Amino acid sequence: MEKKNKLLSSEKILFILKMSLGSGIAWQISDWTGSKYPYLSTLSVILCLQATILKSVRFSLSRMMGTIFGVAFTIIFSAELPLNGWSITFILLICTAVSLLFGANITSIHQIALSTVLILVFTPKLHGYGMYRVSDTIIGIIVAILIHALILPPNFTSIANESFQTVKNLLIKKLEGLAVWIENGASDNTFFREEMNGIVWNKLQDAFQSVNKAENSLRYNPFKRKSKRELELIKENLAILRKEYNIIEQFYENILQWHKQETISKEEAQYWAANFLHLADALKNWRSENQLNYNKHSSIYHRILEMEANRFLQNINRGK
Repeated sequence: MEKKNKLLSSEKILFILKMSLGSGIAWQISDWTGSKYPYLSTLSVILCLQATILKSVRFSLSRMMGTIFGVAFTIIFSAELPLNGWSITFILLICTAVSLLFGANITSIHQIALSTVLILVFTPKLHGYGMYRVSDTIIGIIVAILIHALILPPNFTSIANESFQTVKNLLIKKLEGLAVWIENGASDNTFFREEMNGIVWNKLQDAFQSVNKAENSLRYNPFKRKSKRELELIKENLAILRKEYNIIEQFYENILQWHKQETISKEEAQYWAANFLHLADALKNWRSENQLNYNKHSSIYHRILEMEANRFLQNINRGK
């Protein structure tokens, strides 16, 4: 958790540096091109610089669409209508409704409404505001995306790996807990199941969400090759751990049923407790980083656990 917090903190610091640098560069470029309102390009950098490059691209498209629609519809309607509350209402309704025909999403609609209001207000007062708003918006968008993509682009792969390790460690604890549970008589207390369903399942879901976020962070990332390969491995291994979770749950259910039908002998309890500890050790020694060059599905641990599960089920079916 501490490592994750440090990583997120460094991401925030880097984000601030990118935003500050991008704002300055965009302002300077707009000034060189003769813009009278260079702050518009800086505003675009601040708004379009999102958590990932993918989000930045999507927001930039929405902002660009909003700016173009806003300028176009303002030019069409502003000359015919006085600027007051009712005219603002009418123009916004027309602009946003027409944008829906072009498939605009909520973000685009927000940008269209914002651009329309600003252009309606400032165009009569500031010469060339509409034209400069379009050109400066383009400058800001280009600067924001280039800086985000070329200077330490967002990469959440390490966060996904940390989530994977958390799930792995929890499953180790559950296997060890299962060993203690059966060795002490396998009572029908449901603490084991509740913990598995509550803690590990939630962490599994969090881990898969972290993988999705990491995948999104690599979209449009020019330096993603190594991280993409690592993320694919994390995703494969998470899928394996989800299978292990289901198998461990099945172990618990089968032992509980077995115990209800007949008493588990001390020898049988010790045998299965030793097996569960063996599986926990196998999972401890499972190192995904050692399998980076292994092309086949990395299921060594899964095969061990599945083999033990099948043998356990066979013994139960034989009446043990």
